[in-house]
Amino acid sequence: MRLAIVGGKLQGTEAAYLGLKVGYEVVLIDRRPDVPASGLAAETHVFDISEDEDRTRRLFTSCEAVLPACEDDDTLGWLAEHAATWDMPLLFDLSAYGVSSSKLRSNRLFDDLGVARPAPWPACGFPLIVKPSGSSGSEGVRLVESEDELAMARAELEAHGHEAVVEEFASGPSLSLEVIAWDGAAQPLLGTELEFDRYYDCKRVLAPVGGPDAQAVLARFDEIGERLAVGLGLNGVMDIEVMVHAGALKVLEIDARLPSQTPTAVFRASGINIVALLAETVLGGRIPPVDRTVRQGCCYQHVCVSGGAVEVLGEHMMGAARPLRLLPGLYGADEVITDLPEHSADDPDAEWVATLITVAPTAEEARDKAKAALARLADEHGLAVTPETSAQPGDECR
Repeated sequence: MRLAIVGGKLQGTEAAYLGLKVGYEVVLIDRRPDVPASGLAAETHVFDISEDEDRTRRLFTSCEAVLPACEDDDTLGWLAEHAATWDMPLLFDLSAYGVSSSKLRSNRLFDDLGVARPAPWPACGFPLIVKPSGSSGSEGVRLVESEDELAMARAELEAHGHEAVVEEFASGPSLSLEVIAWDGAAQPLLGTELEFDRYYDCKRVLAPVGGPDAQAVLARFDEIGERLAVGLGLNGVMDIEVMVHAGALKVLEIDARLPSQTPTAVFRASGINIVALLAETVLGGRIPPVDRTVRQGCCYQHVCVSGGAVEVLGEHMMGAARPLRLLPGLYGADEVITDLPEHSADDPDAEWVATLITVAPTAEEARDKAKAALARLADEHGLAVTPETSAQPGDECR
């Protein structure tokens, strides 16, 4: 299958990796040269699809489907309109995305469907999370513990044109779940556990979810996922993030698009390839049978090398990477996705990033394997290892 992917940063890298794994011929399109995903694609085309309609049509019609991997509203709207005109399968639901891309609209959906979410301010006390309504993931998120910090955080978001969402800080494990839906039917996939750096950016994904209550928690998560996908009228894929707080699952956000990070962990732990499943669903007009059996544990984590040190940090640094290479077995990891220049491998002052992917019988063993791979990376390049840190009040993502 020949698959066109529009956007070559985080989502594009995820789509290209999974397309590569299923044997697709990946055709990447981005208006910027040398984007991270370009190193994983069979072809890369650098142009703005909306400014060269004839070239876009020729390229799209040479493919079997188009997967948007960006969050630019104008581009997504243009894609939805023109794909329909050209009778081109689009692996994306613009209507569902329009709800999920706004935290305020998403919160109204949660309330309408009776899905628990963190309590809104002022119906809760400090500490609070302040975040922009229209940004995904960790962008602009801040933890505040006082009225003064709250006022400053809101003012900063509003100064940048964002509407602030203020809600309780629900501490506890953070879990993610993808759901495929079509024509009123929904299929939850495999839950994963997320860990964050000091900027509230996801630095590590573990699959499957462990712990003594995992089975019961994941059963509740499946029910929430199905309810949200059907309530949203989703025809495509969505990602749901929850916090397990005092035994209850509280939905933090939803994204009706292909997410980054978690699909690879799902694939390595279960064999479920979300890109292939999405393509089969849209092209076939129904959800194919899905085997959710866990085969092994997976740890997926990002590292940044800079200033003679290596540190585990969140994924946003990967979005600014040079074209990425997929290298099996490097540092004892099962796979490494990196922009490490070959000529700089022995330069202690070189700056580069990498995603370490490890598998083992359990997620915790995969995590230990990733720790060993990090130590080996540091040793081979003569680097210090910067201790991992967590977010503190007043911290904001980069």
